[in-house]
Amino acid sequence: MSEATNATLGAPGHLEVGGQLIPTDTMSVHKEMVVITWAAFLIAFFLLHRLAWRPLLRALDKRERDIRGALDEAERAHKQAAADAERNRQAINEAAERARAMQEEARVAAERAAARMDQESREKSRRLLEDAEREIDAARQRAVEGLRREAAELAIGLSEKMLAEQMTPEQRHAYQARMIEKLPS
Repeated sequence: MSEATNATLGAPGHLEVGGQLIPTDTMSVHKEMVVITWAAFLIAFFLLHRLAWRPLLRALDKRERDIRGALDEAERAHKQAAADAERNRQAINEAAERARAMQEEARVAAERAAARMDQESREKSRRLLEDAEREIDAARQRAVEGLRREAAELAIGLSEKMLAEQMTPEQRHAYQARMIEKLPS
């Protein structure tokens, strides 16, 4: 049996191991316990250094590289987004400028069209007025001609009646010709 199994409680606050009394007071320091503690610490340190610390450091280094890479990528993305935003702003400004230019062109074209339509309307009105004046002149001319004819016919009829009794047919005919020539044209 081992010493630990042969351990029995001796005096209060002590443990008997292999015939020796070991105080169980937690605040007391014993050489064997210091050596065992240091040995356990060094073994744990060596094992942790070999088995855990290096992989942990590699994992931390990899994580740091990944974070730096992500930060660099985020910075590139931020710069790209800023450049894209600037290009978009420029495109919007150019589109707004083109829209203003198109609006101005449309306004000028509308003014030209309105002026052209006004001019065409005036020209059409002028032509209609000239046509109406020509028609009025032609109608007046026809009316004057009609009145002349009627006046001439009346004059001839009257003259015939008056002269029928006094003139010969040749004299009547010569008289009628002179009267027609004297009519205003």
